[in-house]
Amino acid sequence: MSDDRLEQLDYYTLLGLDEGASVDAIRDAFHRFALKFHPDNHAGASSEKRERATQIYRRGAEAYRVLLEPELRTRYDHGLGHGHLRLRAEETPSAGLRRTNAQPSTKARPFYRKALSALETGDTQTARLNLRIAQGHDPECALLAEKLAELDALP
Repeated sequence: MSDDRLEQLDYYTLLGLDEGASVDAIRDAFHRFALKFHPDNHAGASSEKRERATQIYRRGAEAYRVLLEPELRTRYDHGLGHGHLRLRAEETPSAGLRRTNAQPSTKARPFYRKALSALETGDTQTARLNLRIAQGHDPECALLAEKLAELDALP
């Protein structure tokens, strides 16, 4: 076993989460993590400290990607039960390939949530507006297109 503490942490511990954490809890935890370890926050530090912060941040970003993707999280949790603290590199998606178009992007998500809240109160006009804004941020998202089509079909 490595003496490096980072190599001894599972994804949940690294981000400060419980294993049953919700998607929103994962996002919040990663945001806090990024504020502390993002390499830009260590620009004035020694090269050794910058390198270490980058290493920690990359591992946290890996954890974030895996825990947000339901299929990967299931595989990770199974492996964790067998003592594997990380997914193998070939199982971990690259940042550019990880997101499916089934869920809104980070920029579109707040508008999608506002649209859902508006729908709960029966305010279809506000819901439609927020879905269009969300779709402007994430035009490839199938969920946004589907919800907007549903709304447009209403009288």
